[in-house]
Amino acid sequence: MSEPVLLVAVDGLDWKRLRAGVAAGHLPEMARLLREGAHAEVAVRACVPGLTAVEEPLNSPTLWTTVATGQYYFKHGVYDFCNLLDSAENPPLFESRHVLTPRLWDVLSHYGRDSIVVGYYVTYPAYPIRGVMVSDLFGEVAARKGVWPPSLADGLSRVLGAESYESYATALRSTLPEDLIRVEHGPVRRVDRHQSAVADWHRILERFTCLSADERAALLSSPAEAARQKQVEYRLIYPVLRDERFHRIFLHLLGSQPWGLAIVYYRLVDFVSHGFWVETPGPPGDFVRAFGTVVEEAYRWIDERLGELRQSVPPGTRLLVLSDHGFERDGRVSPSQEWRDGPEVSLGRHADPAVLIAHGGPARGALRGVSLLDIAPTVYEYFDVPQARSLDGGPVPGLLRVGEPAGGRTVSGYPYTRPTEAGEMEEPEQRAVLERLAALGYM
Repeated sequence: MSEPVLLVAVDGLDWKRLRAGVAAGHLPEMARLLREGAHAEVAVRACVPGLTAVEEPLNSPTLWTTVATGQYYFKHGVYDFCNLLDSAENPPLFESRHVLTPRLWDVLSHYGRDSIVVGYYVTYPAYPIRGVMVSDLFGEVAARKGVWPPSLADGLSRVLGAESYESYATALRSTLPEDLIRVEHGPVRRVDRHQSAVADWHRILERFTCLSADERAALLSSPAEAARQKQVEYRLIYPVLRDERFHRIFLHLLGSQPWGLAIVYYRLVDFVSHGFWVETPGPPGDFVRAFGTVVEEAYRWIDERLGELRQSVPPGTRLLVLSDHGFERDGRVSPSQEWRDGPEVSLGRHADPAVLIAHGGPARGALRGVSLLDIAPTVYEYFDVPQARSLDGGPVPGLLRVGEPAGGRTVSGYPYTRPTEAGEMEEPEQRAVLERLAALGYM
């Protein structure tokens, strides 16, 4: 019987920042994983050949679906955030029904393995698997389509302090960025903030920034700070709260549900890297002084969550920490321009390579020649699932089990029944997601 596999998906985790944090002693969990396990600089751009017609070829929905399928985008069908093939005039966000080939949890379900999937891209609506799926839009849509099985919706909402899914979704939507403040072409329209939202603002700003108490209060309350509020809200406050919620759900499920594979996805590092990535050798300006620590603190936050996860899984669990891309400075703008021109400007942009750290298996040290396409085949090989000839990647030798890949049974492909249910998001719900993407510079 194989030990379970825990895949921690950290969007945008970058090797340069990670190594700097480890060297400075700020990331003890990652330092331990690197010391005791294996790691690789993972090829990203090679996994999206020819994808030049979209604004950002290294976009996360495409890359995370590539990870989960072990196939190129022209096989799995997810090439961007919105699906123009569904409607060119009003394209919907990519949904689970648009994924053309099976993902890790679909294949393991067929071979009798339970999975827990929390917060992963393109899992809305959640659909039947052997195990539990909590979509990345859980709570952000009114419809009860964000979790499988649906009977868990109320219980997971209670984990987050709400009486029911409806009350949780209502409360959550009233504290999302687009409902707290809007910057229109006309006058700024303010919406009263809930007391808990104000407390969250102060808590997060105190930890992640170098703003004084007076500066935090001014940022939160002054209409003159509207553009900066929007930047901070979309790129820092929202992703922290989002990841905190899914982390709590995931810890609960790890202790209450059977699983062979468990996957949790965190978005914080990506969002703050878009908004607060600074590489400046010169004297710090106001932006760098106030927000120069945000990305570093996001890495510390992830490191703390890794420690909690490691304490929550059985001994012998194979742990994979994976990102879909790294980051680099967007040379088109400077921190001062970002501060002046508002939240549509991005300081960081996606780059090769991605991060892979493996712990609990036999491999040690640096591994070569690994791409995002190899993750799913490696998990299949570990669980004795035959390799499909339709896969575009292959198992990484020794990553999860001793020895070279067995090279035994193969199949032409894996059985897969595509989900058919449409998300049917309300227009304001989809607009809210698109506004967040626009605030990161994707649209």
